[in-house]
Amino acid sequence: MNSAKLNRTAPSGAIDTAFVLKYEPLYVLSDVEADLFSSIGPKVQTRESYKRKHFLKVAEWKAVGVLPRLESIDSADIDFVTGVALDDDTPNHLRMSLLQILPGVGVPLASTLLTVVNPKKFSIMDTRSLSVLHDHGLVPTDNPTAMDYQTYRKLMKSLAKGASCAPLDLYRALIAYSRGQQD
Repeated sequence: MNSAKLNRTAPSGAIDTAFVLKYEPLYVLSDVEADLFSSIGPKVQTRESYKRKHFLKVAEWKAVGVLPRLESIDSADIDFVTGVALDDDTPNHLRMSLLQILPGVGVPLASTLLTVVNPKKFSIMDTRSLSVLHDHGLVPTDNPTAMDYQTYRKLMKSLAKGASCAPLDLYRALIAYSRGQQD
């Protein structure tokens, strides 16, 4: 799916500044998530790869269902693969595939690993956020494995810019909305 195939005539006005102002404050920020973005992300960015403990902390928050599988990954593999994926010279379109080389890492976790390090450049892509965008006619699917991440990322950046917020704030508003907190 590329951006040319997105529904440009859908009523996208529903996901705008008012949407974010209404729903983002309803999002409950957990201590783990706060730590990921305030402490772990900057450490990983400086180190330019994930340490095993930081990788597993992201997984605890985003991929608890596959945590046992992720715990079996060798520390050196985590360091190497995340180092290549986060390298400044790595093209953006290869980052997700690289992270998914690690057993148990799917689209939601891979996008989260990128977003924790650079929340202004990347966006978390999961079924909940895609479902809201799909319901608003902005994406063709709510399945993360069927949606091109680069197309999603560009849409999120565009919607966030239009809503005068960060992509992470938009994501949190989408999640609050998806949890039935809409009127």
